[in-house]
Amino acid sequence: MTQPNFHQMSRTELRAYILKHRDDERAFHAYMDKLANEPVLVSRTLEDLEDPHRFA
Repeated sequence: MTQPNFHQMSRTELRAYILKHRDDERAFHAYMDKLANEPVLVSRTLEDLEDPHRFA
């Protein structure tokens, strides 16, 4: 079986792959690298942080 190219996968695709292949440590590490290196867009406000119900 050919190993997928984790670097070409989107974060969503890689997460889905990990959920199906939970024992694939290379995929997990690639996902952690993506989380650490790719920016995440967040559309929250300071009010969201102050209100725990809205933050969840």
